[in-house]
Amino acid sequence: MRYPQPSFDSGWPQFRSKYMSTDELDGILRVQLAATYSNDPYVDDYYHQGCLFKKSSSGATKIRHHFCPTHLRDLPPGARVNSEPHAFLQVDALGRVPFSSIRRPRPLLEVDPPNSSTTNSEQNNVAPEKPLEQEPMLAARVAIEDGLCLLLDVDDIDRFLKFNQLPDGGTHLRRRRQELLEGLATSLQLVDPLGKNGQTVGNDDMVFLRVLALPKGRKLLSRYLQLLPASDLLRVVCMAIFRHLRFLFGDISRAAEATSNLVRTVSSCVRRMDLGSLSACLAAVVCSSEQPPLRPLSSSAGNGASVVLVSVLEQGAELLSDSLHDASNYNVTNRALWKASFDEFFGLLIKYCVNKYDGIMQSSSLDPAEAIKRELPMELLRASIPHTNEYQKKMLYDLSQRSLVGQEKGNAGQAE
Repeated sequence: MRYPQPSFDSGWPQFRSKYMSTDELDGILRVQLAATYSNDPYVDDYYHQGCLFKKSSSGATKIRHHFCPTHLRDLPPGARVNSEPHAFLQVDALGRVPFSSIRRPRPLLEVDPPNSSTTNSEQNNVAPEKPLEQEPMLAARVAIEDGLCLLLDVDDIDRFLKFNQLPDGGTHLRRRRQELLEGLATSLQLVDPLGKNGQTVGNDDMVFLRVLALPKGRKLLSRYLQLLPASDLLRVVCMAIFRHLRFLFGDISRAAEATSNLVRTVSSCVRRMDLGSLSACLAAVVCSSEQPPLRPLSSSAGNGASVVLVSVLEQGAELLSDSLHDASNYNVTNRALWKASFDEFFGLLIKYCVNKYDGIMQSSSLDPAEAIKRELPMELLRASIPHTNEYQKKMLYDLSQRSLVGQEKGNAGQAE
């Protein structure tokens, strides 16, 4: 038998023999591996299997089995995963050394609930468990870890549905998937301001903001948005984002890479929304207690808020144009809601631009022409034009004329 250099890209070494075929050698090798490595490679070799699947998707190589779990864990929503296989290093009868699951590494900190069998005196000596308000960042990190594990379960369901034919067509698993996604929104304490029960946003989304204060929390939110279908739940999460544009995108130095990915993800989600959801997002901006950072797209201070707002305005214009050509897409209620939300947002935008312009003209240390280009969000103003009425168009025209005057003054000053 010849032992060629194994090809790791192929996912399976190729052996050749003078007396045995490749399939026979494959069979023997599989029997040997089954006796010593009987665990699911999707769990124990998750990242390597994922790399092989990614290469096979691009056509660079082929794999012999699908990248999906052999079975799904049946855990209630919100349950912590404390029963991962191979929690500790063990050696079994065959001499195998199973290591901790690389897919879900052993947590660095395990907080066990108090034992119910302890006496009252022992309970009095133990400090009571602190709520989130008193241990914010520890609780935020635990929430992020739980959220990422939950999204891994959603990934498992998606892959299991992709590669398996189920008797009920996957109805039960899709329902369970939706419950998991709703459970994460509940753990972030996100409520629907437009819900039937009339809930209002409590504590200014305190839990949501503390999770997003960490770069890993922003990565969690990006992945969460990618897994959400176009639904009310997507609208609720996006409304929370639009309520806090300054917190998320006001400071470019805070988690720059995670923030840039979040901007792209939110813009992509906006493209999947209907007019009613877009209206709710604009209304969330107007009703926010924070002034959104309305900056030009070329701003070095960060343009994330302007990028997502331009996406909302452009998607709204596209949907309105489609409704004019297709009567089935015309909805009087959604159009009225959009118009009301846009009017409020436009008032906020034009007021911001006028104040910026006045501040530039009153400052003797600034070049008016350069300052106007650097400070006024022209892209947002242009994206607003398809939605404006005659009075709003006149306001835009007046602002443009004032900007031209300011630029002429700046050019005259440079000529002198």
